[in-house]
Amino acid sequence: MYKLPWILLSAVALAGCAVPPRGEVPPGASPPPMAAGPAESRHGAQSWTVVASRLAVRVYRDGPMQKLGHDHLITSDGLVGRIALGAPLAETAFELSLPLESLVMDDAYARAAAGGIFVAPVPQKDRDATRHNMLGPKLLDSARQDTIRLTSESVAGGPGSFDARVRVSLAGRESLVSAPFTVTIDGNRLEAHAGFRLTHADLGLEPFAVALGALRVRDDFDVELTLEARRGS
Repeated sequence: MYKLPWILLSAVALAGCAVPPRGEVPPGASPPPMAAGPAESRHGAQSWTVVASRLAVRVYRDGPMQKLGHDHLITSDGLVGRIALGAPLAETAFELSLPLESLVMDDAYARAAAGGIFVAPVPQKDRDATRHNMLGPKLLDSARQDTIRLTSESVAGGPGSFDARVRVSLAGRESLVSAPFTVTIDGNRLEAHAGFRLTHADLGLEPFAVALGALRVRDDFDVELTLEARRGS
């Protein structure tokens, strides 16, 4: 068993509590199709396929009137994709996708398991309204692009701490983000874990606010991801 680098970014953060991104792509634009896969383009790389995932994005309320709002927990087990494990490690690449329909807003069991500020359930009507806004045309715009795509640009670091530069495609827009990661490989099984903090600006989003900012979404949010992959297709 040994350690190797890995990454995942959740682009869904704060989607249910954010206003439209600035500089939105015109309606005629459409995202490029997903490539054949990193394994096909990296000579000598080992091909791995994601077979299971657990994603949680924690979004926080802020402001003097924050008691009137909710801290949100967005979860999904729908992430899929492929990894081309390179040698040297800087040659590692990955392509991942997350169907927007797999996003779950404030699942009662997930909130109870998270505990702390998330232990209290969110009323169903508030869950439905927040998810509707999240997937609507002013935010993730699932009608235009129903899947978030994550493609590695580069991998760097070592020996025990690594970073990946990731291209995020959602709602016809793209952004580049950086995040740390680790991976454990045991035989034909790969398990990756990432836990990191981002801000709205990292994804071109602006925090939602009402009442002149008395009730608003906190600028930063937390992402937790565990992936399991198997060698081969």
